[in-house]
Amino acid sequence: MYYYSMWKKIIEFIQNFLVPESIKTQKLLALPAGTMRDLLPKSPVYSKDIFVLFDYQNKIVRFIAKSIKYKNNSNLRKRIAGYLYEEIVDISSEVVLFEGTTPILMPMPMSKKEKRNRGFNQCEELAREIKKFGGDSIEVSYNTLKKVRETERQTKLSREERLENIKNSMSVSKNKPSEIKNRVVIVLDDIYTTGASLLEARRALFASGAKRVIGIFVAH
Repeated sequence: MYYYSMWKKIIEFIQNFLVPESIKTQKLLALPAGTMRDLLPKSPVYSKDIFVLFDYQNKIVRFIAKSIKYKNNSNLRKRIAGYLYEEIVDISSEVVLFEGTTPILMPMPMSKKEKRNRGFNQCEELAREIKKFGGDSIEVSYNTLKKVRETERQTKLSREERLENIKNSMSVSKNKPSEIKNRVVIVLDDIYTTGASLLEARRALFASGAKRVIGIFVAH
């Protein structure tokens, strides 16, 4: 088993080396949008008010997510934003029917330091692409939910450590509570792992009067 795993990693490394990232992206984007979505494995997450598109365990899904998160790949971002838009339309229809109000979309925030180091917030970039698809039918707020405290990177922390790490790290801008009072908010993030970031976003939004908070993610 050990040798099989080792050889599998070696083969994957060679394949990645022989097939440049740009070629992988071109092959993906050559597929019709509907075909590509059908080919990517759906997320196994089924939970109230949490919507996740794809399964992060899949190698292609990981490649797409990392290309958007770390390399700001505009072409893959646009394709994924189209899928997110389709999901948001369905969610919005349900919200209007049962809540009697249209939802407002908010990207998961980064601290100023995080954004400065990376150069962009991938969730904000996705939200902008979604807005292009939806136009006036999609209400987006980029600066209502803010990250007000620096946190450690969540990657290697346990769920308990993640919850403690991110505790009280978000808030709603002082002049914004009236915009979300009794509103349904859809929080957009790229990767759903333990849900710690969404829990913190919910705490901050509910404290400012939000009626319901829904999370939507690219992958888990």
